[in-house]
Amino acid sequence: MLNKLFLSSIITLLIIEICNPLENKAGHKNNLINKFCIASIKSKIKFKNKQRSDSISHFTCDCFLEKFNSGSSIKNSRIYCKDKAIEKFNL
Repeated sequence: MLNKLFLSSIITLLIIEICNPLENKAGHKNNLINKFCIASIKSKIKFKNKQRSDSISHFTCDCFLEKFNSGSSIKNSRIYCKDKAIEKFNL
């Protein structure tokens, strides 16, 4: 259910972003996607240590945006970065 919510949120954001001016489009889109990504990850992982949760979510979402912006699909970017986070943080 969360994956469907995340995907529908991304699609909605992309549709909204088409209407925005081009100058601010890329930075604003990345900021919104990053916020939704972080919220999605934090809802899935529950650590008592807030700093660890923040580190994992920021690492994973930064990775996602980098992969996605370089031309990878949403699905491939998500899988790649999830695996990288699992490896880096020993999850």
